[in-house]
Amino acid sequence: MRRFLLFLGLVAALAVPAVVTAAARTDGTLSVKRGRATIGIRLARGTVIGRVASGQVKIKDPSPYDGQPPELRNCRRRRHPSPNTTLCIGQRLSFRALDGRFVINLKGTGIFLSAVGRGTVTIAGAADPSYPNGLMSIDNGPYQAIPDFEMTFPLGAAGP
Repeated sequence: MRRFLLFLGLVAALAVPAVVTAAARTDGTLSVKRGRATIGIRLARGTVIGRVASGQVKIKDPSPYDGQPPELRNCRRRRHPSPNTTLCIGQRLSFRALDGRFVINLKGTGIFLSAVGRGTVTIAGAADPSYPNGLMSIDNGPYQAIPDFEMTFPLGAAGP
């Protein structure tokens, strides 16, 4: 009986810090203005809304039953390269993926997007010196130029 109580106490002692750590994690934000880039967003949970003037949007919904399905508009060429994945190519594309787990890849020009949630962002500018790559802001930071080379950022951070 003592061993059982000791085991139970140990499990409880280890479970409390894990719950506190998970609760302290906050949502992060990403904002992109006039992007000329390749952007990859992997959300464990979150929302992304955006538009692309010319290019492509690929959205994978690995958990299609966890919320609303993603929406793509003005999609002239729509493909489904794999289950739960939609690729949209064209101009004046708009999309939204609300309150779920998503993998979103964008490539093109005139990218405007807002994302809120937890996950990672990989971004790389077009690396064309004759045109600017656009601006981005991570976790409510100041806007800065989108880098020419690929960089990965965490979205969301531990709370106080």
